[in-house]
Amino acid sequence: MRGNNQTKFSGTKAVGVSILALCLLAFSQLLALLIGNMLVAGGMSAVTGNIFTGILYAGLVLGGVWLICKKMLKIPVTDFKVGKPDLYPFWIIAAFAMPLLVILVYQLFAGTWQQSSMEPETIKRLVAGSVAYLGLATGIVEETVFRGVIMSSVEYAWNRKIAVIVPSVLFGCLHIEEGMSISGMIQVVIAGSLVGILFSLVTCYTGTIWYSALMHGVWNCLMIGGLIHIGSAVDGTAWYNYVLDTDSFLLTGGEFGVESSVISIAAYLLFAVIALLLLSKKKEA
Repeated sequence: MRGNNQTKFSGTKAVGVSILALCLLAFSQLLALLIGNMLVAGGMSAVTGNIFTGILYAGLVLGGVWLICKKMLKIPVTDFKVGKPDLYPFWIIAAFAMPLLVILVYQLFAGTWQQSSMEPETIKRLVAGSVAYLGLATGIVEETVFRGVIMSSVEYAWNRKIAVIVPSVLFGCLHIEEGMSISGMIQVVIAGSLVGILFSLVTCYTGTIWYSALMHGVWNCLMIGGLIHIGSAVDGTAWYNYVLDTDSFLLTGGEFGVESSVISIAAYLLFAVIALLLLSKKKEA
């Protein structure tokens, strides 16, 4: 669903709305985790707790964005690219193809698969957290905030090129973790910016955040949710590990992990180029 091309923001308004959206994300995450943990402590199963936390997290952010649009800005939520999407089968396939392609490419490098010894209940809790919270909820929330609210606000104040690039670099910078080396910071900012540009281009092409949210969510499920871990050492909290015979930071992703590896960066770049070509072709039609 397309946003309103007549919507205009001042630079100050765009920055203010963007900061508000980031605050909404942080508040919703903390509140969802707090309530979820309290319910589990009160007797709810960890599996149900993970699912509930994911639903609450996404619901709080979507509800908050709706309130910002309706009560504060007086605009439809579709202006922030949150609405009923048109059907784009290619990007549904791409959502699964990108992480699977990365996993397949890693099979070209020496390593061994290892399955962690976990109790069935631990596996259920892991899958629930990976799919409901780290996957779908986080994908929906971060795409609603970054590609929905922030990118749209910047575009309404300036232009689409700035809207694609600036929030994506911000997205990359926000993935810097305490204690990282300079090289680790550079690596994660490059990776985060590129995947942000990919998701932004997909959102521009489809006119909605839902396809980038699907891509983001599936990626999180498979690559960082604990179902599969790729690195130079076994991660005891992951269900399956592909342990590489090398500790090269280019292949392992260094301090941040496989998401910032050259293999992942190449995948982001490949699908970003596809999105850019499709977007250019759509403009010419």
